[in-house]
Amino acid sequence: MKNVQKFIMVILFTSTILSGCAFTGKVKPINSGQIVQDEVLMKVAHESKVPYKKRFTFSMAWNGIPVGSIVAEIPEIIEYKGKQAYLVKLVTRSNKFLSKIYRVEDAYISYVDVEKIHSLRYEADRHEGRYNKHVIVEYDFNKLEATYYNLLDGSVKNCSIEREVQDPLSAVCYFMTLPVKIGERIDITINLNEKNFNVFVQVENFDNINLSRLGEFPAYKMRPHVELNGEKYEKGRAWIYVSADDNRYPLYGVVRIPFGKVTATLKSVEEI
Repeated sequence: MKNVQKFIMVILFTSTILSGCAFTGKVKPINSGQIVQDEVLMKVAHESKVPYKKRFTFSMAWNGIPVGSIVAEIPEIIEYKGKQAYLVKLVTRSNKFLSKIYRVEDAYISYVDVEKIHSLRYEADRHEGRYNKHVIVEYDFNKLEATYYNLLDGSVKNCSIEREVQDPLSAVCYFMTLPVKIGERIDITINLNEKNFNVFVQVENFDNINLSRLGEFPAYKMRPHVELNGEKYEKGRAWIYVSADDNRYPLYGVVRIPFGKVTATLKSVEEI
């Protein structure tokens, strides 16, 4: 979501030329009758699995104005350095209105160990306005070291990692395999930009999320908190709703920024 926070700011200067209403999710508090009906679901810790051979499409909006899309998929399992790995891909694109003054076209790829569900390799190819970055990160769990290869300037950098470190994409896969229970906290370490961030995800409550194209789903509300070297590292406030079933799909996410909110809403789930 950090990339989204950057490019969404330009909407402040172009909102007058944008029209229409974005497809966004709606939160519906669960009433007392539903609470009784879903009492078992709310108390039991659910775990899921990596959504293999699935494609997820999300619509992005700023204060209800459409600004772009996110497409995430896991098309296949490959062999990488003798290990079976999920090939996870994610592409973020600004829409044609925003792209005229601030184009965003980011592509991310992660190789996720099928057995241990942690990152083996991560690639980020980012194009945001005049900013460009293309980096590949290789994780060595014998040396507990990550090696960053910058494909634009040819530089190579190293940093230490923890034994079960995640990249931003593999962290989502790992999260989906963990039990979830209201009131509990999930801890994940994410390696990014040569730093190790401690991410604490608090499972806060239970609501219904209405997606006009997909229907209504009971969902857990989860709020991430980020620390770096023991200090808070949060820019804006964010939370996400994930389906409270065996699929545990991400349904709807919100990031609060100084000038409103950025949302990501699940638009479709396809078999591939």
